[in-house]
Amino acid sequence: MGLVRNHILKDYRLKALSLVLAAMFWVAISYIGESKMTVSVPVAMENIREDLIMEKIETDSVLVTIGGPISILKNLRARDIRVAISLSGAKGGTQVFELDKDNVTVPKGVKVEDVKPDYMVVEIGKAVEKRLRVVVKLDKRWAGIYGVGTWYPQYAVVEGSEEVLKDREVIETVPVNGDFKDKKEEIDVPLVTKGIFVRKIKPETVRVHLRRE
Repeated sequence: MGLVRNHILKDYRLKALSLVLAAMFWVAISYIGESKMTVSVPVAMENIREDLIMEKIETDSVLVTIGGPISILKNLRARDIRVAISLSGAKGGTQVFELDKDNVTVPKGVKVEDVKPDYMVVEIGKAVEKRLRVVVKLDKRWAGIYGVGTWYPQYAVVEGSEEVLKDREVIETVPVNGDFKDKKEEIDVPLVTKGIFVRKIKPETVRVHLRRE
């Protein structure tokens, strides 16, 4: 026992110093060292003229490679990075916008290394307003149980692409669904705007009245 105790206690100061240095080295590697990471970030299209609207975009996100201290990168999220393109000089038709590091905003202490792709292809058309008739869709879960009575308003004013809206006369609601129990139910239901490239819509929801069949 004496030999074991002497071996443990021998040069204990040197051993303690070694442990402290090892801990400091681990901290340096984990928190002070530099690293890189690539994040997918959505692109914000800004400053488009009031009479124009985006009709199509090849991709709505880019890959941003950033570098910086591990202590910062380990807690970084895509929402902390912003990529924006100004459309202030855009005209109608297909437009190609270059993307570089200047389009990217990152937190302090982080450096932008690369952006891919380095361009965006956007189709821009004329913006118009059109009055569309609202069509209420009932979720199939309630088919034969409830029927659609009335809804208000029966028309919505949509500001969108002239090309897309020229042949469109109606706009549908999302399928009406909920925890229905009473003979009569009343619910606000959003309108479906996917694929219309809507800039504004009034109203965004309609009040739907259901009745048990």
